[in-house]
Amino acid sequence: MKIMIIDDNVPMAEMTKDHLSQKFSDAQFSIFNDGMKAIEQNGFIPDVIILDYQLDTLNPGALNGMQILMQLKKKFTAHVICLSAQEKPEVSANLIKAGAFDYVVKNQQAFNKIENSISRIFNQKLQPQKKDSKNPVIAGLILIILALVIYILVNKS
Repeated sequence: MKIMIIDDNVPMAEMTKDHLSQKFSDAQFSIFNDGMKAIEQNGFIPDVIILDYQLDTLNPGALNGMQILMQLKKKFTAHVICLSAQEKPEVSANLIKAGAFDYVVKNQQAFNKIENSISRIFNQKLQPQKKDSKNPVIAGLILIILALVIYILVNKS
């Protein structure tokens, strides 16, 4: 598993890596403190990206978290977990709509929540998809229609 961490707070990025490497000992990590550098690099193809939503807010020309998320989704198939010190439901909702897998507020539980999100990602990948489980409503409707057709044919005579 390859995990990319994008955070302009280098000590925070290192702490995130240290915590996750205890849980996911076989993981490879790559840390970037600049969103554009992470997007432009070609040597590390991540399975999971942990993105600081408020990355580089002091640089007036920098992309915001939403713009970086959109660029990451264009380049990588990885699941993106966004982090922020702000607990704003509207930001969380917009990021999820834009393709983020999860939104985690930086607090005392943040590392555990990131760990849980990564576990959910890999549990989803490991579970086989059932063909008929994609739309059970359609399968039910087809059975009802077939039953009606048989009923009409039997009672027609």
